[in-house]
Amino acid sequence: MIYVSKPSIISSAGMSADENLANLQSGRRFLSVCDGFNQSKNFIVGMVKGELPKFASNTPEHFRTRTNALVLNALEQIDDAALKAIKKYGKSRVAVVIGTTTSGVEENYETFKQYAKNGVFDKSKFGISRSSLANPAEFISYHYGLNSPVFSVSTACTSGVKALIEAKRLINSRLCDAVICGGVDSLNTLTINGFDSLGILSQNPSVPFSKNRDGINIGEGAGLFVLSRDEISDVVVAGEHSNCDAFHVTQPDLEGRMQGVCIKKALDMAGLGDVDYLNLHGTGTFANDKMEARIVNSLLKDTPASSIKPAIGHTLGAAGAIESAICALLCTKGESVLPPHIYDGVYDDELERIDLIKQGQKAVVNSAMSISFAFGGDNAAIVFRRLK
Repeated sequence: MIYVSKPSIISSAGMSADENLANLQSGRRFLSVCDGFNQSKNFIVGMVKGELPKFASNTPEHFRTRTNALVLNALEQIDDAALKAIKKYGKSRVAVVIGTTTSGVEENYETFKQYAKNGVFDKSKFGISRSSLANPAEFISYHYGLNSPVFSVSTACTSGVKALIEAKRLINSRLCDAVICGGVDSLNTLTINGFDSLGILSQNPSVPFSKNRDGINIGEGAGLFVLSRDEISDVVVAGEHSNCDAFHVTQPDLEGRMQGVCIKKALDMAGLGDVDYLNLHGTGTFANDKMEARIVNSLLKDTPASSIKPAIGHTLGAAGAIESAICALLCTKGESVLPPHIYDGVYDDELERIDLIKQGQKAVVNSAMSISFAFGGDNAAIVFRRLK
């Protein structure tokens, strides 16, 4: 068994895991209009508004990014669990695996903005290591002084959940005894304008599975865990699976063939035919919702399900980790209010039916699944279960 600590979460819905869960249970949105990423248009985003922690005075410059400030907030929430693991196993036996798609790209982008403005490229302000996708993982290793396996997973929207899957596999392979793992991404000019160029950003709050859906809103945040072979809680990673069908660079297979395989194999590993709560990928794009409704209707038709992306935006590399954290938290609560699916209530009749959670709906959650699907046909599913 691989046990999970109480996770940490930071997003536009709050600065801690408990605050995030309570706010997501409320059915409110935590989105805002931002005009800082494009001179000609505004975007609806899920932006963290709280004050972020300050870096220690001796922190190397290439680690001083907004992405790592989000990481630092999340680390503070799991610090006790991380330090206990390091004390017990040693600094060579606690690994780090972090999913991200952004690292410090925005801080470097400022140099290019100045070049476009005045034709001067100031090399002193540009650091390629800031943009390394391993940067957040290396920052965590630096923060705790570790000399263990440290790496990043960057598979677009599946990055966060695949970091947890890789962490579990590291422990099972006996390369380490515990892993600090999860995902983080911050809002940045490159990502937002890149998604806008694909025509999938909505100028309205997103409404996944609605007849009126027209795209996603981008968000930022982090979700972190400590995974351990020790019984550090009564919640375990009961099942997981990931695969890639390489169907298309940006479009999913509308038949959902490999996505369905992914869900089925995760359930089989967990020894379950169903779960008490399903966290949907639920982006609000035409293609994702069509594919996802089909496979959920086929495999988990009567499972209470919701997407939290309408509340906090699509946090990309952090999404799978934050959504996994919500699943793990629900498994610790007994009967509790489930995060409702926020949309306009106009379900698209051309989609197969799924059991979307309504405001105030309660359940006893002993098991929960999170599913994520990414560009390039990358798919991941993870199941959490309470043992006691």
